[in-house]
Amino acid sequence: MDGIPPVWTEALRDLWRRIDAHDFAPPTPFNFTARLARDHGWPIGLAQAAIAEYRRFAFLCVARPTPSTPSEEVDEVWHLHLAYTRDYWDRWCGQALQTPLHHDPTPGGPAATTTYRAQYAATLAAYETWFGPAPEALWPATHRRFAARPRYRTIDAARTLAITLPWRR
Repeated sequence: MDGIPPVWTEALRDLWRRIDAHDFAPPTPFNFTARLARDHGWPIGLAQAAIAEYRRFAFLCVARPTPSTPSEEVDEVWHLHLAYTRDYWDRWCGQALQTPLHHDPTPGGPAATTTYRAQYAATLAAYETWFGPAPEALWPATHRRFAARPRYRTIDAARTLAITLPWRR
């Protein structure tokens, strides 16, 4: 991208329309958005915002020739979406993206960290080129995204007490 404005071809406009039209909150009592909020202890507004960023991330994955790396919040949306196999593979990849979007987890180690850090920085730059500045709350700077420990992890809520740090909301 190198600071060159993106070209919104008709094909990319159609891609964005299909992505934007995908329904993550169908009228069911416990839809994808509600489950995302519940599973992560997020307010519904944060779940909706994370889904909006997931849409942009998926667009970048398809529109750019190089790999993209998500923020942790966007990755959490992606992980849950993968569990909705019919929606993910048939409607999201098959109809909206019109291409497979595979999730390749890190193999770990310093080389992988270097690769994913560089990809994340390039993803942030591409995001800004296509969509403007990324919201810091959902797309932290590279050094924060790749801090020493992950921000999200699965815990057994029946055996673990989690305390929300009020200054870190």
